[in-house]
Amino acid sequence: MSHREHLEDLWHSAEASQTQAKSRKASVSFSLGLLSFLVSFLAGVPAIINGLLGLKEIRQSGGQLQGRGLAIWGIALGLVGSSASGLLVMYAAERVQRAAHRAGMG
Repeated sequence: MSHREHLEDLWHSAEASQTQAKSRKASVSFSLGLLSFLVSFLAGVPAIINGLLGLKEIRQSGGQLQGRGLAIWGIALGLVGSSASGLLVMYAAERVQRAAHRAGMG
């Protein structure tokens, strides 16, 4: 197979995968998962829920919907982003409390 034929095959497979519908819940999950690094569990929990619902929706679609990877990444990012943001908030609160204690305010 020539390079040209290989590129044409890749192009056609990319076009075919773009025409197949993606689960909206999976896409939302991924977006919220990324956002969870900024707003912690406010986006992380919905990312996890939408990811799980998206996986269920994809599984029940009988191959009509794509987006399994997006849903899985959304769940993972929601978990990690929520945890990281939560730890950062706890660390910041502890630092503020120490500073207030040293300043004689607490």
